[in-house]
Amino acid sequence: MSLKGFRDFRATIEINLDKTEDELFNALDKDAKWGVNKAIKSGLKVEVREDEDAWKDFYDIYKETCFYGKIVPLDIEEVKEGKLFACIFQGIIIAGAVIKINEKITLFLNASKHDYLKFQPNNLLYWSIIKWEKENKFKIFDLGGYQAGAKPGTKLYDINRFKLRWGG
Repeated sequence: MSLKGFRDFRATIEINLDKTEDELFNALDKDAKWGVNKAIKSGLKVEVREDEDAWKDFYDIYKETCFYGKIVPLDIEEVKEGKLFACIFQGIIIAGAVIKINEKITLFLNASKHDYLKFQPNNLLYWSIIKWEKENKFKIFDLGGYQAGAKPGTKLYDINRFKLRWGG
């Protein structure tokens, strides 16, 4: 059986947030720590946004990410069912993450403008979500799907590696 195109949604990585912020940061691997620090030094900021302009900007980035990943994008109304964290550089949204809130926080979507990846926006987004969750007394951050059968050299394998950096 081929695993091409198969997504195992039962596999996931969860971060236990029942630690201090310092303990959580120290649990990150060196690449995640470096990425967070690089993003901050580059002047990136993360804001929780609810305005229509932010949702439109994020949705455009998400559609572009889907296009490159050969994925059919969800309808914008379905995307807006979560809370938007926008990563901003020089006044523009360059990346974003949408979380869903239930008994735990689950990463729903994440998308970035390719030309800005060198500034490490995804590292800052993940770290900002972790800090927001701590401030709001959540105990678990579910990083979403993990592709158990991903092969080295594939995009899903790279996504898995990124998620493993977060101490889950």
